[in-house]
Amino acid sequence: MKTFLVVISMWSFNGTEWNHIGNQYVMQEPFTLKQCERIINSDAWESFIENKNYTIQLDCIHKDSGEK
Repeated sequence: MKTFLVVISMWSFNGTEWNHIGNQYVMQEPFTLKQCERIINSDAWESFIENKNYTIQLDCIHKDSGEK
């Protein structure tokens, strides 16, 4: 069975495009894809965005291959 990790990465907008700023957080607990997708689903989170030039991105990354 494939296992996935929750990854939270930080992004900035330079006026033209979004760029990864180099910071990310990886939850070390493995999940099934269905579990991981439930965690990163935007409906599961409440957000307070005060600066539209920065955001976070939540992804499910395959534990062994690093692929989404």
